[in-house]
Amino acid sequence: MKDAELFANALGPENGTSYRVSRAVATAFPDKVAVELSETFDLEDYAEARLCEASLRSSPHAVESSHWRRAYGLSRNVSLGVWDVKWSDHDLVVVRAAWPDRYTEVTRYYILAETRAIAEGFGAAVCAYCNEPHRTVLAFRGGCWRRDREIHQTIQSASFDDLVLAGDMAREIREDFTSFLGAKDAYARYGVPWKRGVLFLGPPGNGKTHCLRAVIKLLDVPCLYVQSLRAHYETDDANIARVFERARELTPCCLVFEDLDSMITAENRSTFLNQLDGFANASGMLTLATTNHPEKLDPAILDRPSRFDRKYHFGLPAPAERARYVARWRERLDSAMAISDEEAELLTTKTDGFSFAYLKELFLSAMIRWMSTQQPGAMFAQLQSQLETLCEQMRTEPNPTPAALPVEPRFPFT
Repeated sequence: MKDAELFANALGPENGTSYRVSRAVATAFPDKVAVELSETFDLEDYAEARLCEASLRSSPHAVESSHWRRAYGLSRNVSLGVWDVKWSDHDLVVVRAAWPDRYTEVTRYYILAETRAIAEGFGAAVCAYCNEPHRTVLAFRGGCWRRDREIHQTIQSASFDDLVLAGDMAREIREDFTSFLGAKDAYARYGVPWKRGVLFLGPPGNGKTHCLRAVIKLLDVPCLYVQSLRAHYETDDANIARVFERARELTPCCLVFEDLDSMITAENRSTFLNQLDGFANASGMLTLATTNHPEKLDPAILDRPSRFDRKYHFGLPAPAERARYVARWRERLDSAMAISDEEAELLTTKTDGFSFAYLKELFLSAMIRWMSTQQPGAMFAQLQSQLETLCEQMRTEPNPTPAALPVEPRFPFT
């Protein structure tokens, strides 16, 4: 039977697809030893880094799809294909097969080489590269890990220089995390597990997400971001175990739970706590979590120091922080939009109770309206008008969201 027929028959609708595909691979390449891998093995990314040469075969016919990504333009994805690979003076073959399984997609890679040692060596090299922070993070959703470049790009755009935090909080956070990564020997010397749990808490719109991204960029270790623990035909408990198991394989690493209060429930809390407390292979694990509603977290999570041993509160900006934020916007404004020192001071006073998100909306919405006339010296009038609109919105809505600010995905956007 020809290779194309073997793969076509293997990808049928009946149960046991994984077994049939592996048998088809073994039949198509009887003189090779096959090693099966899944999830974060990414041949194309490895080849793009010029760590191997990979050419896609024309037979069997490759199943490809293209999709648009804002950061990368039109991208190609091969769901079924066979590559000839040259790596470290070895000739290999890599087969990629993907098929639907209930409500998710299963992906398998088969590395074929003259010996198992060569196949496993290549697989280990690719996986080691793909699990490092090379233009991507590992995102967990739907019960599966996926490499997400867009999240990584937003992380790379974050900077502590763009944060306005109270007092020396930005410096304290930088020093806290960098000292942890460099303290492995000290932890071992005193018999303390080298792991941390840090919680960012406070009302929405005050910099938690931006600070989270800046921290991840600063650490420059593998990042695992949990977007959801829910999946069809899989329990939260099983997914929590999968998340922590993978994190322990990649230490030192950063494991992120954003909006932790929306993920941890009475039903899965015990499993989460057991995993968080686990000492096996947890050396170098840094667990970062954020919450807008700390009151919704169980005291076993919020108050026990051994789990989240450091908490940073991101509150509404005080006058000093609002003044710094307004000053930064003044630096960005075109000369025709300039506002005076007295006007800036008045804005600082009148924005009491504003979050940073509301302050951002104040300037953006005023700029948009000013651009319709572009009248020099009229920027402050637009700011005053928008200030009244936002203040009214804050009075009438229990949990207001700035009207002109787009509602964006939770991560990685602020």
